[in-house]
Amino acid sequence: MIHRLLSAKLRSARKSCLVLGPRQAGKSTLMKSLSPDLTINLAAESEFFRFSSDPRLLESILEGQKPKTVFIDEIQRIPSLLNTIQAILDDGAQAPKFLLSGSSARKLKRGQANLLPGRIFTYELSGLCAAELDYEIKLDRALVCGMLPEPYLEPDAAASVKLLRSYASTYLKEKIQAETLVRNIEGFARF
Repeated sequence: MIHRLLSAKLRSARKSCLVLGPRQAGKSTLMKSLSPDLTINLAAESEFFRFSSDPRLLESILEGQKPKTVFIDEIQRIPSLLNTIQAILDDGAQAPKFLLSGSSARKLKRGQANLLPGRIFTYELSGLCAAELDYEIKLDRALVCGMLPEPYLEPDAAASVKLLRSYASTYLKEKIQAETLVRNIEGFARF
């Protein structure tokens, strides 16, 4: 596993943290490496439906388990959960440290989500950087595949390119076209 520079900041942060960034940048892997006491993965449909249907569920779980750190992955799927987290953080010294991750700051902001100003530290995690690779960047690989961890680290060059093409096509469909950010998707795809 690659040691991400953000890891030390998250580990030493005295406040809860929100990490945003593109899909497959390594947000979930990074957060799991911090060994949280409780993990809630909203990418799993069962978890998503449990927390969507019961606004008090998070508070109930915390009252019963009393974890020191709570990792909630894909927080953008239930932006209203941020209001519950604010109430928990504002409640006092017994509040756990929340480690939140999400892949769509636009979706959170567009939904007028409470991004907990003053209560949490917000960080961006993008692709790998030179320091995380001990300054040994494979330039040809980086130019062809970019610096997202999985395509860059994939030993099979053909598989790496296939991963990146799949990622780009899904991104164009889900993010660009679905959010109507571009009128001419074909032209944007060629660009």
